[in-house]
Amino acid sequence: MKHSDQLHADASRLPMLLFIAWRNIWRSPVRSILTIGALAGGLVMVILYAAMMEGMIRQMVHQATAISIGQLQIHRQAYVDDQDLYATLPWSYLDTIAGVFPEISLAPRLYASGLASTAETSTGVLIKAVDPAREPQVTRMLQQVRQGKMDLGPADDSQDGLPRNNLVIGAQLAKNMKLQPGSELVLVTQAADGSIGNALYRVAAILKPLEPNFDRMGVLMSIAAYQQLMYLTDGFHELVIRLDDATDLGVMQAELDAELKKLVSEQPLDELGGTPVVRNWRQLTPMVADMLEISKTITFFVGFIVIALASMGMLNTMLMAVHERTHEFGILLAIGMKLRWLLLMVLLESFFLGLVSALTGVLLGIGVIGLFGERGIDFSGMLPDGYDWGGIVFEPYMKLHLEPLDLLLACLLMLVITLLASLLPAWRTVRLRPAEVMR
Repeated sequence: MKHSDQLHADASRLPMLLFIAWRNIWRSPVRSILTIGALAGGLVMVILYAAMMEGMIRQMVHQATAISIGQLQIHRQAYVDDQDLYATLPWSYLDTIAGVFPEISLAPRLYASGLASTAETSTGVLIKAVDPAREPQVTRMLQQVRQGKMDLGPADDSQDGLPRNNLVIGAQLAKNMKLQPGSELVLVTQAADGSIGNALYRVAAILKPLEPNFDRMGVLMSIAAYQQLMYLTDGFHELVIRLDDATDLGVMQAELDAELKKLVSEQPLDELGGTPVVRNWRQLTPMVADMLEISKTITFFVGFIVIALASMGMLNTMLMAVHERTHEFGILLAIGMKLRWLLLMVLLESFFLGLVSALTGVLLGIGVIGLFGERGIDFSGMLPDGYDWGGIVFEPYMKLHLEPLDLLLACLLMLVITLLASLLPAWRTVRLRPAEVMR
């Protein structure tokens, strides 16, 4: 027979073989349904885990960039290394960068440490100063109010006639010092000129947890109030940047770095503060970046293990099917059926089991994720203030997000593993000898 005729004959047999393989898996419907249930259940677990991982990663990125850190930050090297109070960037740099890059949003910040006191208690605090007009353009920090009203402007004078400014404090700090909106707070610190800076403030609001350290000891005020307290008016410590298109982050970082080098050459800075450094959110939160790098690998290995364990049931099903049909296979071989067709039939049966399991698992997985809704898994009953991981505070629910690519990869993984598991029973059919099995 010519090679072309042989190919034509093989192609004509394939539809019949597909039909026979499909019918064979339903010869024992209970066993097949149990096998499909085990495989589909494993796939549902993999889909749910992938959705949890993707949702968690998206939450981490959102918390890191949209709530407090921003997408890019500029500091001087001495501030990065030691939080040097005097390592500031001139205000002229802010104006120049805003003029050169009108498409980005900028917000300056200043930091200091100090002592916060009330009539009953005192504690060390971290002071963060922001521009109330610019900050909402780069982060949602000023929207994270738990109690009170966000107001960083001047407050009414105290009962003794002393001038006051408003400030906002972290939730844990408010709890520890027993403060409420409207309470008075005295801040004492070492000012930039060497004097003792001190002032009376009114607590305008209490923030939701943003990050563990700031929640425990954070005080938020306006830059104008900070300058009055610290006598530091010639610059800022941090410049937070937000882009409309996050995909241009690498390009913008390089352009900002080049512009800063140009600025330093035109407007030299003191040597003690070091050169300006541009860092993106991945460099600012390395744990989040590391989690992003390994998340897909972790999901793959977890999926492989779960589906491989579930495939043991399919392996047992196919071994039993081959053993029960040994005599039948011998007859097929005796009447002229080639071993390769017998092998293909067993593989097709495994493929159909895997395909039905994949379709069932996908439908169940999408349904399970849909049951949780937009908020995902709600922990607010146990963790009303959320939870922190890697220095980032999460809201008290875990959002689920299913990527179509993850769904496709999970199904492909299911089919590949089921076909690999079917190689052993398929190999048993190859070793059959018609004369022996028909005795």
